[in-house]
Amino acid sequence: MRPLTLPITVPITLPISLPIRSGLAGLALSTLTISATAAPATAETARHSIRYASVDSCRVKDGTEMPCHTWRLDLLDGRRVALKDAMLWPTNAKGKVDKSSSAPLTVSGDGESVAYFRKSDHRLVVREFHGKVRVMPKTPLPRGIGMDSVWLDMSQDGSRLALVYTDDDGATHGRLFDVERATATGTIPESGGFSGFSEDGSAVLLQRDAGANTTGLSVHDLTGTELAGAVPPQIVANNGPWALSADGRTVAFVTGGGKKAALRFYDVRTDQTAGSVRISLPGDTSPDTIDWTGEHEVTVHVTDYESARDEVTVLRIDTRTGTTRVRDRYKVRPGVYTYQSCGG
Repeated sequence: MRPLTLPITVPITLPISLPIRSGLAGLALSTLTISATAAPATAETARHSIRYASVDSCRVKDGTEMPCHTWRLDLLDGRRVALKDAMLWPTNAKGKVDKSSSAPLTVSGDGESVAYFRKSDHRLVVREFHGKVRVMPKTPLPRGIGMDSVWLDMSQDGSRLALVYTDDDGATHGRLFDVERATATGTIPESGGFSGFSEDGSAVLLQRDAGANTTGLSVHDLTGTELAGAVPPQIVANNGPWALSADGRTVAFVTGGGKKAALRFYDVRTDQTAGSVRISLPGDTSPDTIDWTGEHEVTVHVTDYESARDEVTVLRIDTRTGTTRVRDRYKVRPGVYTYQSCGG
């Protein structure tokens, strides 16, 4: 099936929560359960095997909802995979299980790897497409920080992993890992937020407090050393999320929504805006996530929460022309507590 070109005339709804990225058809069956069938993926989406990861919601005696059962990965071919060795609930700073939230989990953009905390020993692991598990160094968290303050992110190719956490003052910190070597490469310096890896995984983009209610952006290598930083103009600072290209300097972001949206660019090294292209997004939506997925391509997720079931639309945008194609569109199954959509 050929990809559609926007503007879109059919009604759209979309979902997302924390973006996950995708794929693991080759995970060992000893840790997975597979069920369900559906139509095969189109050629446009065949490189991704996961649409989203989710956990179910169960109502407890006091009437509140809590995550339950196990992490499940909904695949493009319609199957659902249960990732049984992934922790469902995180532990807090005192080591006690916190059943009010779900444990961190993320999938690389190329669909080759998934990162999570292992249920049996609480180790941070990355499972590769063909089943090999790489165990990250022990005690990745500093004393006084619980797993419930953590989120995970991976580079597009799954070769780099970030463990990010917030301290009691709300500042963001973290550690960066080389997945193949299962070693830490550096730390994420204190910042106002972690925006993600560059497209090639060689750098990370951070937010920082620039004073006077302004937001700065900085680029760091995998040791945590700052490569570039600036306080961008308000049109940049007020329009996250942001994505860093493989050149380590060009940031993509979107302004506006619907048919009045524009994909814009900013150079962190020169502190200059670097052009824009007009794009069209479904309805009045704005991006929930944005990722560089090629030299001249970004992928964005947009979500419409108005329907009974969230629906996600994943868009591929040519950064030179603004040509926008629908890569995927789906509804999230009912009864989920939280879900993470495949990213770039």
